[in-house]
Amino acid sequence: MFLRSSATLHHASASVSGRPTTQLITSRPQLRCSRRSSFVARAVWDESMTLADLRNQLEAALKVEDYKAAAKLRDAIQQKSIDAKLAVEDANEKFYSAFRSGDIKLMDAVWGEGDHVQVVHPGASCIAGREAVMDSWKAVLKNIRPRAFRISLEDVRVYASDGQGYVTCVEVMDADDSKGRIVATNIFEKQNGKWVITMHHGSVAPFIMRR
Repeated sequence: MFLRSSATLHHASASVSGRPTTQLITSRPQLRCSRRSSFVARAVWDESMTLADLRNQLEAALKVEDYKAAAKLRDAIQQKSIDAKLAVEDANEKFYSAFRSGDIKLMDAVWGEGDHVQVVHPGASCIAGREAVMDSWKAVLKNIRPRAFRISLEDVRVYASDGQGYVTCVEVMDADDSKGRIVATNIFEKQNGKWVITMHHGSVAPFIMRR
């Protein structure tokens, strides 16, 4: 099948026995270029796309050797990953700000919804369900004197994807005349566009420093 266009169809005149003849010269479009062009047309991404969507687009671009689109997709994946990590770091800081304040309203605002919401306070068993979790925080926070209670964090490690993330860290507690170190894991979830904590697990570190 020939494509009848100025780019692919050429005529050349010759003389055979005094009569003109026409020679048909054709060229066929390369399949690779066609596939590449069609991918570029489809490779449209925006802020609503998940990291999984972007990685699928990247894989498709590499298969058709569209390296220009692949480079743009890699940049988008890197930026989205950075944004998610920063958002989880911010949510983690809000959790500890609420903890330091001793204010149950602030603590309530940073926790998510759902039966999977859980907390494990140091030396205690697991408490599940949002209502029970918040009741436990009421008991913890009522004993906090904000001016005499400080928490700093060490060895903070953050992981984040599209809708979930976690932070591991060491809480350095300073309350009145004593100090303690708690190894903590905080799990975060994006609910209704907001990053909230859904799991906090604190365990006493192998050693406790005292004044």
